[in-house]
Amino acid sequence: MYLEVDKEAIGWRPAVLVRSGLSAHERQEAILEEAALSLVINGASYAVMMVTPIDRDDFVRGFLWSEGILRDITEVIAWEWVTTAAGHWTAYLQLAPPAAQRAAGKRRELVGASACGLCGIPRFDGLVPFPSVPVAAPLRPDWVHEQMTHMVRQQTLNHRTGTAHAAILAGTAGTVVREDIGRHNAVDKVIGAALARGWRPGDAVLLGVSSRLSFEIALKAAGFAVPAVAAISGVSSLAIHTAESHGLMLAGYARDGRMTIYAHSEHLAHNP
Repeated sequence: MYLEVDKEAIGWRPAVLVRSGLSAHERQEAILEEAALSLVINGASYAVMMVTPIDRDDFVRGFLWSEGILRDITEVIAWEWVTTAAGHWTAYLQLAPPAAQRAAGKRRELVGASACGLCGIPRFDGLVPFPSVPVAAPLRPDWVHEQMTHMVRQQTLNHRTGTAHAAILAGTAGTVVREDIGRHNAVDKVIGAALARGWRPGDAVLLGVSSRLSFEIALKAAGFAVPAVAAISGVSSLAIHTAESHGLMLAGYARDGRMTIYAHSEHLAHNP
């Protein structure tokens, strides 16, 4: 597993198990934690997001990259975490002037829920216009399934709670997996973790997610120049449009030895 189960990620709560026709009984249940994470950039509040409060550095890097604020991790000059007694976190960031200027024009106006990738963005047309992703070598279907299986096996938090989403980035440098209560957060975390390892846009050839695939996730893939995106569950109509317009192969239902390709099927090779 890529991480040990962290006390900041899982708490124990009393619960009552009820089975049909049988008596109820109390027990302790492992519950995935959810906490507020605030971002303050160069003294100005930028956003408040709801996350599973582990891999926080990865989340911040990936979130700011996907927002189009960071274009290089060296643009983060200083960084400090502060936590409250209630377990909520604030990241105080000092960014280089170009990144700070980009942030000033993108400040979110609402709390972003863990299930929401766009909360607080005042206009839909304010989304980052990422360029099309360069064409990569075709991927073998069996290799894609290997990466998706690896992601599922690495879902430490989900194995304990049944509540966490996961994302994987896979490329020539290896794989990175991260989990979160929010599917968009998991993608931001895995991008941030890849950046911390020195990966650059285009180094990953596949982004896989354990959830459904909406357009925000396809857009995050485009922002990190990942040419293929796959989901264990289904995809949305706008995800297909985003993939078509950005040159991404888009696959849904990538499980049990099959997948359905919705965009750019030419990027998938035939198994020998």
